[in-house]
Amino acid sequence: MDIVPKEFDFLDFMQGITAICSIRAGQKNIAFNCEYLSSLPTAISADEKKLRQILINLIGNAVKFTERGGVTFKISAVDCVRDRERNEVITKNVKIRFQVEDTGIGIAADELPKIFAPFEQVGNTRRHTEGTGLGLAISHQLVEIMGGELKVESTLDRGSIFWFELELLAVDTPKKNKKYSEKFIKGFKGTNKKLLVADDKWENRSVLIHLLQPLGFEIIEAVDGQDCLNKALEFQPDCILIDLVMPVMDGFEAMRQIRKFPQLQNVVAIGTSASIMETEKQGSLAAGCNAFLPKPIRAEELLNCLQVHLELEWIYEDLQDGNAESEVSQNQSQIQEEKIIPPPPDEIAVLLELAMMGDLGGIQKQAEKLSEMDARYVSFASHLNQLAKDFDEAKILEFVEQYRN
Repeated sequence: MDIVPKEFDFLDFMQGITAICSIRAGQKNIAFNCEYLSSLPTAISADEKKLRQILINLIGNAVKFTERGGVTFKISAVDCVRDRERNEVITKNVKIRFQVEDTGIGIAADELPKIFAPFEQVGNTRRHTEGTGLGLAISHQLVEIMGGELKVESTLDRGSIFWFELELLAVDTPKKNKKYSEKFIKGFKGTNKKLLVADDKWENRSVLIHLLQPLGFEIIEAVDGQDCLNKALEFQPDCILIDLVMPVMDGFEAMRQIRKFPQLQNVVAIGTSASIMETEKQGSLAAGCNAFLPKPIRAEELLNCLQVHLELEWIYEDLQDGNAESEVSQNQSQIQEEKIIPPPPDEIAVLLELAMMGDLGGIQKQAEKLSEMDARYVSFASHLNQLAKDFDEAKILEFVEQYRN
């Protein structure tokens, strides 16, 4: 239970957490939202594995005991840590608050004191799903080891809120090599491209703008569907990134209206939503979108989508480590040569969760199950099993992530 801190990309880490939890929530047909309540450090130094385990346990538990409504995951930088003697802000130290809210079954006030006890399941056991009851106890202990305290507020039949704060070291850039080529993109060739970002939440617009504006895109914002329609007519964008769930006029109706104007019939439109349901995707395409991306939007998927639909040719930075990109290409070529056939999406979701938890034993068992399930998955399972035997958690996660739809 020792703390093993290392530098890692915090925003990529958060996107990975929310991706797997979105899948879980989607399988139960409940909402899952991730809200960034303040600016966050790009990279931090912390025990990545333990922090991942805490968050997946808390969010997974919230999803498990929520049948209606949804789960909201909130992250914010509370404050900087001050040097008590000099009373000066230490800019590299930041206290981050992680909060998980749900509209689930809730916990009675008299049962709250024992909620973190091992093997303890409080409330009506008929409403509980399977599980040993160790998740909250382990999360409570891990938060304490990392220097925080896991707290809870709950109302029976209305829902619960779990939160904790950790003092973490913010770093300028993570030491590990970036594994995806989009990290090295610095622009694109050809004429200027205009983007219209439509989302009613400023934090969602901010994430997209900070990613795309430095690459040379000209960007304006819209706060609802009607605003999007008005600005599309005025701005004449090359591409619209449109949230499908907005006030005044939702993204579906906005797209139907946009496609009625001859001057906007050829504009590329990418629909976005926190829902991963197939009906949401098909509905966006029927309304006039060219593509659909689930939230939280992954940088790699968005850049690939823009590259295809806007026919972009990226300009890459010259890397100090010239082998970084060639190694990625070489690894991708090796995977293609093996003609690996991945299992269905639900099996990938299970593997992704195990990989993010660092459960190597569970991964090996799942690989064995896949080999027995269908001969087509033997190459996939063998490659996965070998990575598990090598204790290479980073490569396991990278390998599984590339097959996530």
